[in-house]
Amino acid sequence: MARLLITLIVFSLLPILPVSGKELRFAVVPKYYSVFFDQSEIGCKNTAAQIDGVECIYRGPDVANVRVQNQLINQLIDEGIDGIAVAITQSKFLAENSIRRAKEAGIPVITYDSDFDDSIKEKPEDLRLAYIGTDNFELGKALGEQLKKLRPNGGTLIMQTGRPDSPNLNLRLMGVRSALSGKVYPAPPGELLNNDRGWTEVREPFLNFDQLGQAVKQMESVMKGKPVKADSFIAVGGWAQNNEALYREMIVPYQSKIDNNEVVIIISDASPSQLSMLQDRLAHINIGQNPYEMGRQAILTLHKIVTKQDYDEIIYTPIRFCTPDNYDSCVKIATPEPASD
Repeated sequence: MARLLITLIVFSLLPILPVSGKELRFAVVPKYYSVFFDQSEIGCKNTAAQIDGVECIYRGPDVANVRVQNQLINQLIDEGIDGIAVAITQSKFLAENSIRRAKEAGIPVITYDSDFDDSIKEKPEDLRLAYIGTDNFELGKALGEQLKKLRPNGGTLIMQTGRPDSPNLNLRLMGVRSALSGKVYPAPPGELLNNDRGWTEVREPFLNFDQLGQAVKQMESVMKGKPVKADSFIAVGGWAQNNEALYREMIVPYQSKIDNNEVVIIISDASPSQLSMLQDRLAHINIGQNPYEMGRQAILTLHKIVTKQDYDEIIYTPIRFCTPDNYDSCVKIATPEPASD
């Protein structure tokens, strides 16, 4: 709440620069405030600062909660927002509530990071005009392909995800499974691996519901080998590493297991703090997304839509492969500093 109040105070002090006689206010709504999503805030605000008469509003839940996210979108509609970019937490609920209301109000909606899934009655393009973000299935495949390089003869696997109904995360799970099994699945998240090309998932993926402490505890059970044991761990998001102090405290006692590839650790995202941990060999591979670019393209796309310019309906932002050996080149792709007010 304090963050929201501060944000509102700051925006109330900003100068209004006219464009075609009207200030345009575009909202970027993350799943929740986090190391990952807050980079999209920098991208949207830096870009808005470069366009006369455009303002970026960054507003989301403190923790992942679709009802809170829905309330925030409704607030933005009531405030007369000119366009909304939203990372979908739960497709069906948002589609039937705030997103439908935005459409009826004539407010353009695009999605970023996480798109609508097939739990909605409509096609995604009936509710949103564009999607900006990672190709989540391909990110999952990349995670699986990197694991195959480190374990070419197969092995046992435990995966970690956030919510069971998260559209983008289920695509990533399916991508991992497709890369390891060689199968084409009819729908995400695919099927549990069972001696598919030498790969077996020893249990259903851990669900941490975006709770960082829970994510660290789940990962610690893998490192301990209790109550279940696996020689490979893939997290399709950066949850455990987003609490750097807790992650380091948990993982350092198992350094020899990492060094000896007794447990292979592959984790999504590559924030500066995650790369610091990678440099210290506290994981094997991080595959980074580009949330800054998502925020940047969200503002550019909403501005094009409102000003009747041509725009791309799908923009896939790039991923990068980071290891302790190429740390220097990965860290050079630093997040730009926020624009000054």
